[in-house]
Amino acid sequence: MNIVHRSPDGTADISGARGGAFRELRKLTLFTVLLVTGLYLLIGFVVDLAVERIPFETEARLFKALVPAGSQSGDDAGELARARRVLDRLSADSLVPALPWRLTVIDSPDPNAFAFPGGTIGVTRGLLEALDDDLALGFVLAHELGHFQHRDHLRGAGRTLGFGIALRGLFGGHMGSSSIGNMYHYVIGRSYSRHQEERADLFGVELVKRVFGSTDGVQRLFELLEEQQELPAWGYMFATHPSPRQRIQDLKQHALALEEHDGNE
Repeated sequence: MNIVHRSPDGTADISGARGGAFRELRKLTLFTVLLVTGLYLLIGFVVDLAVERIPFETEARLFKALVPAGSQSGDDAGELARARRVLDRLSADSLVPALPWRLTVIDSPDPNAFAFPGGTIGVTRGLLEALDDDLALGFVLAHELGHFQHRDHLRGAGRTLGFGIALRGLFGGHMGSSSIGNMYHYVIGRSYSRHQEERADLFGVELVKRVFGSTDGVQRLFELLEEQQELPAWGYMFATHPSPRQRIQDLKQHALALEEHDGNE
């Protein structure tokens, strides 16, 4: 009996088809990544141009009714009054933009603060309980005032809104577009957000020095942040705030430079 060996043409055709489909998928993925990345950068450029042209008076008028959801301003009257006094002193300085400043307490045990469009600063109950030093609290508020000065809150809101609208236009509002948008905003936006935080840090320490004549409370604040930090060291690559150790070092150097400048005058 003769045995005839035949080449597995069918199998080869299937393997070739799979390889071709995989190459096409890679091309499509690369094109999508480049398209979405370019779109994100373009939206950021347009938002930056627009934000620079919005007067502070217009911002105050547009967002005058904004009150952060879930916030409270009637509780903890003593702590809120203390924070209000510190904010009043800081906001009277010429470095700070003229906005109708409002302070609200957010019911959260985690120490944090937030800048909301229109001149509202939210501080958590955990922050007020953790900081009994006016200079440390003053730096937190001055840091948020730095975000207002640099319009960071408007840039972030504009990027998020613009990018979300663009992705819905591209992907038709499908479920996947939300995940893609969140991923790009998180990964690409981290370096920009860290730059914002570093710049607000420098603004904050300079403002505290100008208003209170000292920067003693700043180091204690960041030591507290370092003690409560949960992210591992490598996690700071994807953290909005720079590493507390690096922040302390940078602020020490900046505070020392301010002290030396005062001493030379």
